[in-house]
Amino acid sequence: MNMAGSASWLPWLVLIPCVAIWGYSLVNFIQTDEREMRTFSRDIWLVLLVFGSVVGGLAWLVAGRPRPPGVHRRT
Repeated sequence: MNMAGSASWLPWLVLIPCVAIWGYSLVNFIQTDEREMRTFSRDIWLVLLVFGSVVGGLAWLVAGRPRPPGVHRRT
């Protein structure tokens, strides 16, 4: 039995969700007005998203995109 061929789907199992997260973050970033962005300016977020790929995308989703209406930060 060929072990290398039987696990050829494994990289796709990781790659597809990573590309989906990055792509969603990038589209969400493009649609967001700069005045609504949190923590950094538009230029810095663009660099983080492009060069940080999935990590930059996750950072955008957690710390960059606007909060939904009615959601306030705890103090």
